[in-house]
This record gives sequence, C-alpha cells and structure tokens, in this order.
Amino acid sequence: MSTLQINESASGYLGGELLRAARAEATKFFGLRSLLWLYASGIALTIAFGWLLGASAKASGDNGFDTAMPAPLMVFATLQFGQLFFAAAAALHITNEYSSGTITTSLQAVPRRSVMLGAKALLLSGLSFGAGVAMIGLGTIPAALSAGQYGAFALSDLVSACLGAGAYLALLSLMVLGLGLLCRNSAGAIVSAIMLVIGLPQILQLIPFEWVQTLAQYLPTNAATFMATGATEPYGPPAALLVLIGWTVVLLGAGYFALKRRDT
Repeated sequence: MSTLQINESASGYLGGELLRAARAEATKFFGLRSLLWLYASGIALTIAFGWLLGASAKASGDNGFDTAMPAPLMVFATLQFGQLFFAAAAALHITNEYSSGTITTSLQAVPRRSVMLGAKALLLSGLSFGAGVAMIGLGTIPAALSAGQYGAFALSDLVSACLGAGAYLALLSLMVLGLGLLCRNSAGAIVSAIMLVIGLPQILQLIPFEWVQTLAQYLPTNAATFMATGATEPYGPPAALLVLIGWTVVLLGAGYFALKRRDT
C-alpha cells in the first residue's frame, strides 16, 4: 500500500471517528433540557431587547434626537446580554461531565483527546453559528417595526449582522469550551466567561491610559462589534475576525493542553 493510500485511509478513519463522536456529543447536548433552555432564553432575550431598543430609538427620534440605526445592528447591540446564555451553555456542556464524573466514561469511549475536543467544538460552533444567524434574522423584524424610519436598513446590513453574530457566538463558544477545560467546574468557567466578555471591557474602560484603551479594543466583544458593523476604525471586519480567532486559539489550545496533561 502506498503512502498516499495509507494517509487517505487514516484521514477517513479519523473523519469517521470525529463524526461518530460529534453525534454522541449531540445526544448529550440535546439530552440536557437546561442547555436547550439556555439557548432558547438567549435567543428570546436578544429578540425582545432588540424590539425594545427599536421602540426607544423611535421615541427618542420623534423627540429630535439622532437615534437612527439599522434594525439588524439594534438586535446585534443587545447581544451583549444574550451572549451570556450561550457562553453558559458551552461551559456546562463540558463542566457537567467533570461534576458528574462522566468525563472518565467519555475519555474511555473516545481515547483520542483531540477527537473528543474536536467533536465538542464542532457541535458547539455549529449550533452557536446557526443560533446567531437565526436570532439576528428573526429579531430584525420586530426591531424594524418598532423603530420605524429610524431602523431603516439595507440587505448588506442584515447579512453583515447575521454572519457577524453567527461567527462571534461560534468562536465565543469555543473560547468558553477552553475555559471550561481549564477550570473544570461550572462556576469557575461561567465567571471567567463573564469577566472576559463584560468585566474586562468595563474595567479597562475606567483606566485613563491610552495604551489600555487601545488594548481594550482587541477584547472579544469589541472585535465582534467591529466585525458585525463593518467598521473601518480602529480596524475592519477581516482583522476583527482574526482577533477573535486568536482568542479562540489561545483559550481552546490552553484547554486542550490541560486536557492532555491532567485527564489521563
């Protein structure tokens, strides 16, 4: 058998193993009502807040204030609250296994740590991306209706916001998956996620040093905003996506290292 045939055989085996592991992870995820409720709550809250923001924009605009904003971006702006539900779901998907002791069974069923982690990452990123796209798409309708003329938007605004939200939630889920592997308990992972997406931006905003403010622009939530809004300053969507990928590689990579070293 040639080297090429061996490599193709190994690749096919790993691909099949990954898909089987991903199906098992899907069974675990959809078997826990709490995770489904977190996703549903995140979607519902974001849509409701988008409608409220649209109504607020209309009321302010009618009173002479400049509050016009494309309706899809109104919905995206409320994602700073809804994202916490998706982060919590990602954290619980891995930390529940540590708290219940089923992580041992999972590792026995899927001995390759890379395959097990890849399966979890594949599931969470796929679900989160789909949820982000659907959430902005559905939320734009009530937001546009409540905002009236102050929520006028173009198709490009909708596409940008949908893809931006989907990509951000997918990468955020992977970041939190890494935090869950590092903390190995639900409280630690969720608190760490909250600090990353809400706490740090608020804290750094209060420090009156230019280099600190520059650093804050590269936090995940700010990068996500630049990506979804199509901003050009301080950097554009491609750079924002790279920033988010960088955060994901660091946190998920650290989690994988901890999985390899501690869970043997």
